[in-house]
Formats: sequence, structure tokens, C-alpha cells
Amino acid sequence: MRKKFKPIYSRNPKLGAPVKPWEFSIPSDFVLLIDTREQSPLFVPKPPKDLLIKRTTLPSGDYSCLNWESSIAFERKTIEDLCGCLGKDRDRFRRELDRLCAYERKYLIIEAYEHDLLRYHEFSQMEPNAIRGSLVAIELKYCPGIIVHYEPDRAQLERWVLDRLLYFTKFKREGNI
Repeated sequence: MRKKFKPIYSRNPKLGAPVKPWEFSIPSDFVLLIDTREQSPLFVPKPPKDLLIKRTTLPSGDYSCLNWESSIAFERKTIEDLCGCLGKDRDRFRRELDRLCAYERKYLIIEAYEHDLLRYHEFSQMEPNAIRGSLVAIELKYCPGIIVHYEPDRAQLERWVLDRLLYFTKFKREGNI
């Protein structure tokens, strides 16, 4: 059995108080957008404090943020979902990726460890090397600049997504991107 991730607390040398590395503040005008087609969305049912969430139909991806929904998007897949997209639903997934390619920042987040994805699965006819080759082709050929991220822990995945959305909006507002 795999051990669960335990949070590491550090001490602020100036204050001496424990600091959780994932503490952050959410601007009052920040709104997380979740696509209405997302069946098991992140951040639900227990969103972080002060996080405003709106369910809407996004042009591409499963997650974005208000005012930047055409600039940054996250497409989330489980192993089963990804194998289906790389197999029988390949044409539909290719169209999704084509739309995503126009985005300034684009992410494919996979809810699994990479080594768990790249093994045989009873529900799929796909060979592990075909999955690996498809993901490399997505990164290099079909959607250059897309970031593929593996994370099986939903809480960590929520944090990872929210960090990128918050910093993206901050940098955009300041004109640093």
C-alpha cells in the first residue's frame, strides 16, 4: 500500500510560527470556472475558503478563470478517460486539443502517477507504449507548449491548478506575461 502524502510544515525564521506551504489568499474578484460537462469536478464539494466557483460551458478545457477563459485552460483526465480519448474517441480528443492549442497556457492533468498510467489496464486495449507515444506526440506535435502533469491526489491537484490560475491572473494584471 502506498503511503499518503503528509504535509510538511516549515518555520518562518522571522516569526518562528509554523507555516503551511499551501496557504494562500484569493483575490475577491477571482472566480474559478468549471465546465458544466465535468462530471466529478475538483474543488467540489469543499472549496478553499473565499474561492468563488462558477459552473459554465467553457470553450475548451475543464477549468479556467473569469476574464481569462480564452487564455488558460486545464483539461483533466482519469486513466480510463485518457485511454478512451487516445483510443476510440481519438478524433474528438484531437479536436479538443486543436482548440486548446490556441491558448496561451494549456495543461493536460492526469489523475494518476505516470507509472500507473503506463501499464496494462483491463478496461483498455491500448499498449503502454502506445499511450506513451500518444502523450509525447500531443506535447511535441499536436499541441506544442501543453504541459502534461500527473497527480493522483485530488487535494494536491486542486492546489496545483489553483496556484497556476492565481499566479497567471496576477502576472496578467501586472503585465508580467
